[in-house]
Amino acid sequence: MDLLRTTYAFQVSPQSVDFRYKITLAALTDMLLTAAQYNADENGFGIRELQSNNSSWVLLRFALEMNYMPQQYENISIETWIHSVGRASTTRNFALYDANGTVIGHAISNWAMIDMQLRRAKDLMTLPNIHEFIDGEEVPIDRPVKLDVVAGQPFDQFKARYSHIDINQHVNTMRYVEWISNYFTPDYYSNHHLRRFDINFMSEIVYDDCIQLVARKNDDDDYSFEIQRNETSSCRARLIFEPLVR
Repeated sequence: MDLLRTTYAFQVSPQSVDFRYKITLAALTDMLLTAAQYNADENGFGIRELQSNNSSWVLLRFALEMNYMPQQYENISIETWIHSVGRASTTRNFALYDANGTVIGHAISNWAMIDMQLRRAKDLMTLPNIHEFIDGEEVPIDRPVKLDVVAGQPFDQFKARYSHIDINQHVNTMRYVEWISNYFTPDYYSNHHLRRFDINFMSEIVYDDCIQLVARKNDDDDYSFEIQRNETSSCRARLIFEPLVR
């Protein structure tokens, strides 16, 4: 097995799709992060290995571009590899394929390793042999960008609860994606295709934090979001759609 670039097979399950029978953005993000987890485990620096040293991976930035959103029961494959490693963060790339091997999308992710007790970033140079797994091939999409502040009145607000929290004791990535996705109506989704998704994480949300979601329309089918915890920015995102041609 080539551990630099590994491909994993997935099937789009009924619980992963929306009313259009298309995979949701949250479910697709989960598949990509699962592929990253599998590859890191096989290379010796996955979550289980890091937890033995009281450490974990956290996602900093993520960008996704899709030509096509898979439908229920479709088989897809996700290829992933480490593009680069620095002291503070590492970049992991992805390519997505349909059952015929046709490319249907790409993604880029930036990660940090944190000390679970201190909640601070750790030096990636302390991970043995991580540089041996670097494959510098780029993907044909723009890298994750730093997103601007989004000001305004919240369109939703609530508290972080049990089902939102993951093994790192903070809100799970997919919950952020779900909260943002809920801004749009079924009618909007019926008439649009998501072309690009960007998300930045600045600070964690933990149990019982007060959460506010703010949205801004930048242009036709171009929207920015900010998720705030106790009135402090925690996450920003941008979704760019294109109208479906009937």
